[in-house]
Amino acid sequence: MKKILVLIVLMCFSIVLIGCSETTTTTLTTTESQTTTTTTTVRESSSTTTQGTVAKEISLSYADWADPEINQMLIDAFMVKYPHIEVSLRKDITGTGGAFTNNLLNAQAAQTLPDVFAIDNVPTGLYNGMIREITEYWDNDPETDLVYDNIADTAVYDGKRYALPSFQFIKGIGMNLTIFDKYNIPIPDKDWTYEEMIAIAREIRLAGKADYVYGIDGLEGVGLDFELIFPTMDAVDVGYNTWDGTQFNFTSQAWIDAFNLELDLIAENVLAAYTEEELAIIGDGWPWVEGYAGMKIEGTYNFGYVESMFNNGFEFGFWPYPGGEAGQFPPTIIDYAVVSSQTDYPEEAYLLAKWMTFGKEGWMLRLDAMHERGDLFIDRFPVSDVPEIWAKIDEYHLTDYIEGLAENVDLLPYAKPDVDKWLPGYKEFWAWVSSEENDYWTKIYNNEVTPEVFASEWETQINTMISTALEEWKNSIDETN
Repeated sequence: MKKILVLIVLMCFSIVLIGCSETTTTTLTTTESQTTTTTTTVRESSSTTTQGTVAKEISLSYADWADPEINQMLIDAFMVKYPHIEVSLRKDITGTGGAFTNNLLNAQAAQTLPDVFAIDNVPTGLYNGMIREITEYWDNDPETDLVYDNIADTAVYDGKRYALPSFQFIKGIGMNLTIFDKYNIPIPDKDWTYEEMIAIAREIRLAGKADYVYGIDGLEGVGLDFELIFPTMDAVDVGYNTWDGTQFNFTSQAWIDAFNLELDLIAENVLAAYTEEELAIIGDGWPWVEGYAGMKIEGTYNFGYVESMFNNGFEFGFWPYPGGEAGQFPPTIIDYAVVSSQTDYPEEAYLLAKWMTFGKEGWMLRLDAMHERGDLFIDRFPVSDVPEIWAKIDEYHLTDYIEGLAENVDLLPYAKPDVDKWLPGYKEFWAWVSSEENDYWTKIYNNEVTPEVFASEWETQINTMISTALEEWKNSIDETN
């Protein structure tokens, strides 16, 4: 069926192209004083072979760590839409996240960077000269007007854009609804508050302690990160981890209180922290999937285990992140794609990057392919407000399988995205926190230092590191120019 889908897509595009000797694209360029229309014509007749087929004039390559089957389908359709462009899917750059980015650095050293690629950390690409500025293409692309403002504002440095936001993933609360039923704990409404979540976590732990069940588990086995999110729920103008667009504000009482709430749950043994004795009793499996926690801080990118939970007899839900005094503003994790500094065809590379990420045509094909192969749910979401895309997600019921996922999606226009992958200096700050010299996490969890004490030092350090990183990058650009 998957092959049939690709063939149908290719045939549809081919029908449109029959009898056409040239393809015309129109680009609108707007300035304060005037609006002009530029028409570019790509002539195919000059590159036809003796058999009448179109010879590829441009070769591009693409790499990311996503689903290779979907990637290849999209690439095949792209080459039909743009018959003068040959695109290869690079499979030699392996790994995910940081490991993938490290392999990109190796490719850069060998002068073999893909023309378009996903990147785990945009500043890493900036520092190492891996990526090309794309401001002119983004600004002249009408589709970018539909990208949510809170996402479009990211990955822009000194007024210049170096990355395209590709997908947004939702950070919410995984719910083992079977645990709630087992201990007769009422399931909260989806427009709940973080005070309710904390109270429920304590209640689950009290009821389930004899069964080795914890109230709440952290994201990917680490802390709860309340300080990153709770302040955003209590004030409309507070961003992720108190980022206000210029600096972080760790000395705010909201940040300190949120950090202390997490430490309280750790001290009360409510946060999942399985002892060796407990693990020996409950077995070698993943405790969360095996039913030993009632709730879990979670991101949709981790949904690979959902079927395992259902198969284990647990009803899984994904509730929106609980709100605060100002309402519910779902935290989202943004991924990025970039155009290589080594590409010979930046304009065509931008077209490919858009097709594989936020572009409407690519998204519609992606959703058709997911539906055709029987995908039950979606784990990544559009970064732009295109009604046709959201309508197709609804048509294919891709948010219905997991209870609560649809309510998360409804809140996306109010999301507050993270800064992890695009803000220079942010990654280096956390390395500073965890360094052998500072060893803050040990000191914090041993109660050697409290948020009231270290918040000021952290705030000064992170804001200094960010301003320094941006200044160093600007200086390097000036020297290059």
